[in-house]
Amino acid sequence: MDPKLLPTILPIVVIAVVFALRFRNLNKPRPFNVGRLWLVPAILAVAVGFFLINFPPSPIGWLIVLFAALIGAMAGIKRGQLMHLDRDPQTGGLLIRQSPAALLFVFAILAARRAISFETGTAAGPGAGGQLPPEALLVTDGLMAFALAMVVLMRWTLWQRAKAVPPHVPVAEQAAL
Repeated sequence: MDPKLLPTILPIVVIAVVFALRFRNLNKPRPFNVGRLWLVPAILAVAVGFFLINFPPSPIGWLIVLFAALIGAMAGIKRGQLMHLDRDPQTGGLLIRQSPAALLFVFAILAARRAISFETGTAAGPGAGGQLPPEALLVTDGLMAFALAMVVLMRWTLWQRAKAVPPHVPVAEQAAL
């Protein structure tokens, strides 16, 4: 095997293993804690903010960041709408189940990202002199903005949908009705 192909093939293998594990548990509902929805977006916002403040993009780069954030926001809303929310009949707690469409949607996004990074020449890492080409930094900034907007809007959509799930009626009361 050509050692130059390893940086291209290894991420694909890791992504395939992760998706295989996720598909295995796809129909299993998991407890859904609405109170923790803000944690991941807050951590991502700090990380992305750190990079954009310490390594600010060019004016064209800011346009790319804004465009990527807009696309990420639309993707996040769609992904949040594809999730299944229910109430546990025994406990009344919220349950979430990832839909196959939502998981395939994320897979398509990752495949598109890999194709873009391969097309721009950023998949193989730094070029001569150990520096990434400027296009790689623009792609990275755009992908960070995309990821942040997608996660924020997906979780906001889930929060809105969780508020709309009918309240829990205890099993004993259901029998009396």
